[in-house]
Amino acid sequence: MRYINKILENPYFRLILSSIQSKMEYRGTFIAFLLTILGFYLSQVMVIGIMIYKFKTIKGWTPGELALLYTLLIFSMGCVSTIFSGLIDFSDFIRKGDYDRVLLRPLSTLGQIISMNFDLTGLTHLGLGFIALFVTNQLLEIQWTFLNIFYFIITIIGGTLILGSIRIIIASICFYAISNESLQHLIVFSSREFLLYPLNIYTKSIQIFLTFFFPIAFVNYYPSYYFLSKDLSMIFHPILVYGTLPVGLMLFLISLLIWKMGERFYGSTGS
Repeated sequence: MRYINKILENPYFRLILSSIQSKMEYRGTFIAFLLTILGFYLSQVMVIGIMIYKFKTIKGWTPGELALLYTLLIFSMGCVSTIFSGLIDFSDFIRKGDYDRVLLRPLSTLGQIISMNFDLTGLTHLGLGFIALFVTNQLLEIQWTFLNIFYFIITIIGGTLILGSIRIIIASICFYAISNESLQHLIVFSSREFLLYPLNIYTKSIQIFLTFFFPIAFVNYYPSYYFLSKDLSMIFHPILVYGTLPVGLMLFLISLLIWKMGERFYGSTGS
């Protein structure tokens, strides 16, 4: 009971609870947004389905293997959308001068931004993720041993850190330029399209870029080789199969450093 009280009294938990309550006041908008998310991902699935129906496989990847890529992506996106959604509109937060209020509190500024904009609609992704996982298992019959379950969870955590770190880095640009909408659409949203398909369908230069410079391929492509037992000679090095969590942790630390550096250059814009 003492630990529960500590959680309830935690300032970040209170900010999260307040954020949830404020969003639930407009239930019509909340439900409409959920339906929009469902429609968006349904359209993605239909596009992939049409391609598979026409070509049967995509660069040697079967429907079940593509479903696994989608499953890993959608689970990571669910966690990112729930936790890091506040960073999407961070430019408005800076522009209106609301960030000054955050600086006055004796709490982590990034922690406050995340907690104040905790988004339950992101959990819709998790529901879709379980559906995608069920479909994947029907097509591939993956043996869910303890080790496989553990690595699946580790992969989702690593993928969440990678995608969340990208949002932190893009949000940090607002400390210098205030507006970052174009980069949000280009890097945060448009880049996810690369993850819907296996990396080997792209040119070698793009494969290198998405592995070593903008490492989103670790979200679903490389860890999928672990579950599928595919030929490891198809990737740059077998060790990359286990790189999701290390890359996620490294990128997260880099994003925190960039955030701290950006704060030093912050100047209030007023209201």
